[in-house]
Amino acid sequence: MIGRVSQEKYEVKVLRQIAYLPAVFMLKHRNGQVTKISLISDNFADCTKYVSRSGMTFNGCYRYKNNELIETRGIYYTPVTSLLSIYSRRKVSREIDSVKQLIMETLSSYDLTGEELLIVYDNYNIEFFDKFIKGQLYEFNLTFNQGNLEVYEVPPLKNPDSLSFNHVNSLTIYNHEIQFSSATLALDLHSAPGIAFLVHPQDAVSLSMKSPDHEEGTVTLNSGRYYLITHPRPRSSKSD
Repeated sequence: MIGRVSQEKYEVKVLRQIAYLPAVFMLKHRNGQVTKISLISDNFADCTKYVSRSGMTFNGCYRYKNNELIETRGIYYTPVTSLLSIYSRRKVSREIDSVKQLIMETLSSYDLTGEELLIVYDNYNIEFFDKFIKGQLYEFNLTFNQGNLEVYEVPPLKNPDSLSFNHVNSLTIYNHEIQFSSATLALDLHSAPGIAFLVHPQDAVSLSMKSPDHEEGTVTLNSGRYYLITHPRPRSSKSD
């Protein structure tokens, strides 16, 4: 079988099951929306299916196993470079069905039909990964929120020195203005859909939030802890 649609259901993990914050994961918000998050700037695949109205522009991901392509979504950690890559400055294909056929032909040509693979594609590039880990969905303990702007305390990092935090005094997330009482380490994360920052106070700091749509709020962040400040993509033009 060349391909079928995957009916994936996300399993929610609880905070006590993980000792360290994973490199990639998914967060379930209070309103039920899910945001895909990566702490790292590369070595991950954000699997979102997109097909333009014309059908000539597209991207997405497949899982391949037992001679079957299955559409997959979510976010994957890809710790090593792809096993094989097809790239062209011109479009590899203008039709998604021909991409499926090209993938199957490539697997046969390179004797990869017995492998279990993650395949990431768009019009110009197809990458075949044999090493990959799917980011799991987590619900963390809410520390504070202002509407859909949420602050969660999260587990520590296993290798904090591998990430480049910046000292910041403020952050802007949609129409929420966030002020810290003193300069605080923050990391702008890859997040989709929505916005997310990882914050690591060196000393206890006061965080204040202002928004034209909500009352001002203040919360204290403890020193040495890690906090995820995040907002899912607004469901309307109004940033809540």
